[in-house]
Amino acid sequence: MMEKNNDGNNERVTVFIDLENVMKHAEGFGKDITTDFGEMVKALVGERELVRTYVFDGRRYGNSARCAVHCALRDRGFRVMTRNCYEKETETQKEVDVAMACEILSQAYKDEYDTAIIVSGDRDFRPAVEQIRSLGKRAEIAGFSASTSKVLSRRCDVFRNMDQIPMFCLAPETVRYYEEFVSEYFAMPFEAAAA
Repeated sequence: MMEKNNDGNNERVTVFIDLENVMKHAEGFGKDITTDFGEMVKALVGERELVRTYVFDGRRYGNSARCAVHCALRDRGFRVMTRNCYEKETETQKEVDVAMACEILSQAYKDEYDTAIIVSGDRDFRPAVEQIRSLGKRAEIAGFSASTSKVLSRRCDVFRNMDQIPMFCLAPETVRYYEEFVSEYFAMPFEAAAA
């Protein structure tokens, strides 16, 4: 059953993902684990109406792995918004949180959603959360417990602990490796497998 907003209509949800925030957390699991963004969004939105999903990131020239992530997300219908703002010297991205906050506010003013789900724990989003709430929109924060600002989690309507969202799985190449290993293992005579 879809949740209803105060007007009695189906609740329209837009998801805004801070890719760097999610990827930093995922890196802690090692290269054999990947993030299933589709499952993450499905778990966050539930039965509500998904309007669209935005992913924000800094563009890193020469980082083919991150470019591949951008392409894969685009192929799955995500709107990937990148900024030419990665600073090699400090290995940080700039302007991305501001661009994401601007899009959150722009979509709120255009009445494109009833609820914004902001996938980030960065305190930088506090003013955007306060502003969309003053417009009568709901703000949900989805963040990892170890890296979410307590101030931000108290300013939103709902805080979703990403540690409890089923979104990490074995990378496809790791799955293929183990599938091949298992099929070869069980194809061996019993004595060879036990050795």
